[in-house]
Amino acid sequence: MKSILLSVFLFCMVISGCTHHTQPPAAQPSAVEEHSISQISEPPIVSVNLPQVPYGPAIPEKKQLPPPLVNGITPKKLQIPAIHLSTLIEPVGVLQNGQMDVPKAFDRVGILAPWTKPGMKGSAVIAGHFDHYTGPAVFYNLRKLQPGDHIQVSDEAGKVLTFQVNRVESFPASEAPIDQIFEEKEGAHLNLITCSGKFNKKKQEHARRLVVFSELIQ
Repeated sequence: MKSILLSVFLFCMVISGCTHHTQPPAAQPSAVEEHSISQISEPPIVSVNLPQVPYGPAIPEKKQLPPPLVNGITPKKLQIPAIHLSTLIEPVGVLQNGQMDVPKAFDRVGILAPWTKPGMKGSAVIAGHFDHYTGPAVFYNLRKLQPGDHIQVSDEAGKVLTFQVNRVESFPASEAPIDQIFEEKEGAHLNLITCSGKFNKKKQEHARRLVVFSELIQ
């Protein structure tokens, strides 16, 4: 390694002109030559204003996220402007089979409680029905959300928290990433979950799970 570094160092010396002793000294001009050179007029300097061209793509500024709230909020209303959704939120628990429960009403959503509240550090989780016997349910259009869309959660006092969608993913029902959905990670996150895919009449469940991952921005 040392020999390689030494070779590189010597190579850099040659490139940078550090071996000037191997170059002959430049000849000095005679008095006549100096007079001739002094008579040569230098061309005028013309300044050209060239437009500034960015080199490569611009790097977006990293957004400054608000810190998590100590106690979060007890949510009562969920609004998602991009899909024209406005509905009530009620607390739900965990079923005997270990799955998160959902409200009995198909036009409401449920937040897992006790668990992380919206705005707190970690991941608050809200679930809702995808459809029912007569047609679409509250979270039927959740699949239309795109990164950058906003999700708003408010409490009884009118305090509103705004979350921004990071990604929307669909998983086979048996492979839903529970550790990601309920993850106790840095920052304040809100994850929305619902069913999706083909309905299996024999199992009485949909083939997939749709998850919207979002984080607090305001």
